[in-house]
Amino acid sequence: MFTDRERLEAQKIRVIKDCLNETPIDIEGLKRCSVEEFGFVNKVLRKRIWPLLLNIDTNNIINHSEKIINHKDTDQVTKDVERSMWRFTKGNSQLRNRKKPELTRIVNAVLSIHPQLYYFQGYHEIASVLLLISDESLAFAMLERLSIYHFNDCMLPNFAEVLKVLNLIFPLISMIDQHSQVQPMFAISWILTWFSHNLDELDTAARVYDYLLSAHPMASIYLSVCVITSQRETLLSLECSFDSIHAFFTSNLPELDFDKIIKQTDSLLEKIPPSKLQSYSKVYLLPESQLNRYPYDWMIFNNSNNNKSSKLIKTNNKGSKQKRQQIYKFIFFILFGSISLFGTFVFLSIKSPNTFKHINSFLSPLLFNLFINRFNQNNITNSETVSNFNQ
Repeated sequence: MFTDRERLEAQKIRVIKDCLNETPIDIEGLKRCSVEEFGFVNKVLRKRIWPLLLNIDTNNIINHSEKIINHKDTDQVTKDVERSMWRFTKGNSQLRNRKKPELTRIVNAVLSIHPQLYYFQGYHEIASVLLLISDESLAFAMLERLSIYHFNDCMLPNFAEVLKVLNLIFPLISMIDQHSQVQPMFAISWILTWFSHNLDELDTAARVYDYLLSAHPMASIYLSVCVITSQRETLLSLECSFDSIHAFFTSNLPELDFDKIIKQTDSLLEKIPPSKLQSYSKVYLLPESQLNRYPYDWMIFNNSNNNKSSKLIKTNNKGSKQKRQQIYKFIFFILFGSISLFGTFVFLSIKSPNTFKHINSFLSPLLFNLFINRFNQNNITNSETVSNFNQ
C-alpha cells in the first residue's frame, strides 16, 4: 500500500516529467513546480533539472581539474573542506571520504579560473549540496555559474554589498509586519549558504535549492523574511538578544514547513519585487550588482519559446486577416455584380422588351438545367447514403 505522501509525490513526478518531455523543455513549468509541494521530489530529477535551470550545456563542460592552480584562498579551502560534509553524510563515512577530494577540486577550480572572486566561509557548503545531488563535473559547472551571478556580491573583496543585502531584510519585514523588531544579523548564513549551513538533512536543503535555483537571485532574502515571520509568536516570547534568537533558529530551522514557506516567499517576491524593496528601504545595491541584472543574458532561452510562439501567433493572425479580406472582396463582387445584373434586366425589360425576351429565353433553360442537375445529384447522394445505411 502507498501512503498519501507517496501518491502525491508520484503525481508530482508525472507533472515534472510532462514538463521535461515538452519540446523544447518547459522551463517555466519546472519553475512553477519548484514552488509547489515537494519541489523536484528526488535526487534523480534534481540532477537533471538543476543544470537546466542554470542553462548548463552538459555536453561541453570543461575539464576543471586541469585549471586548478594555487590561489590566495587555497589554504582556507583545504581547512573548510576537511571539517565539512558531516551533516549531510551522517553514517556514511565512505561517501564523505570520496566526496571531499571532489569538493576541494570544484571549489579550487572556480577560484582558479576566476581570480576576481574571493572565497568566503560557507561557500564550500553551497558546493557540497550541488555535489551530493549531482556529480563532480555538473557540480563544478553549476557552482561556477552561481558564483559569477547569484553569489557574486558575496565574493567581492569585502562584505559591504552583503551587509546591504542583510539590511534589506528588516525593511521587508516591516512592510508585512510593522510590529516586528527582529534584527537580521543572525540570518547572514542563510543568505551566504542558501540555508545549507543551518539544515541537517540533505533533502531539506535540496528542497530549498529547488526554489532558489528557479527564482530571482534575491529570493533568499524573501525566504529569510518568511522564515522569521512564520515564527513571529514564538520570537516575541524570547529574550530580545542576538544570542537567544540565533540559538532559536539554529535549533528550530529543520522543523519548519518549507513547502508552505516557499509558497509564501514566492507570493511575497511577486508582491514586493526587489526594485520596490530597494526603493522603499533606501538601501540600494550597486547598479553593476548581478542581483540587479536579473534576468541574465543566458536565461533569454527561457523566453525564446514564448517569443517564437508570439511571432507564430502574429503570423497566423496576419494570414487569417488576409484570408478574411479576400472573402470580403469576393462577397462584395458577387453582391455588386448581382445588383448590377438585376438592374440591367429591369432596364432592358422597360426600354427594350424584345431584347429582354431574347435574353430570358436564352438564360432560362440554362438555369433550369442547372437546377435539375443539382437536384438529381442530391437525390442520388441521398439514395446511396440510405442504401449504405440499410446494408
